Amino acid sequence: LKDTQLMRILVTGSSGHLGEALVRVLRADGGDVAGLDVLPSPYTTVVGSIADRDCVRRAVAGAGAILHTATLHKPHVGSHGRQQFVDTNVTGTLNLLEEAVAAGASRFVFTSTTSAFGRALTPPPGAPAAWITEDVAPVPRNVYGATKTAAEDLCDHDELERLRSY
Repeated sequence: LKDTQLMRILVTGSSGHLGEALVRVLRADGGDVAGLDVLPSPYTTVVGSIADRDCVRRAVAGAGAILHTATLHKPHVGSHGRQQFVDTNVTGTLNLLEEAVAAGASRFVFTSTTSAFGRALTPPPGAPAAWITEDVAPVPRNVYGATKTAAEDLCDHDELERLRSY
């Protein structure tokens, strides 16, 4: 990310483990970094949900790069409803992508999970492990994996090109 030092970077999920670490390291490296999260923290400059389009628009304004780490995770499966997973993981990602394109951001990094592969991670009989490549189709086990897979699909190159043509 050395070439991003001259641009503002937005990190979503800035109160979480990965997002907070990214904000901390990028700021220590002299980066102009903003954090977006539903929870306040020393690394969060915008408190709000990625499911809220207006909040995302404000947070993305002026950013040249978005590092998208915000998500409801597997441990949330027992405490959050399926719609909350869709709102955060799918709608939130779509909001970020569309607002990044509208704002002219040149970089977008989406963090996913091996949970998107789910049952595809099960090794074939007699094999010590499953070999995972880009050709392996995800077989999610739960709403977390399903929504992360859907969000990955939104980040597909062809989908981004379609967004740019709006």
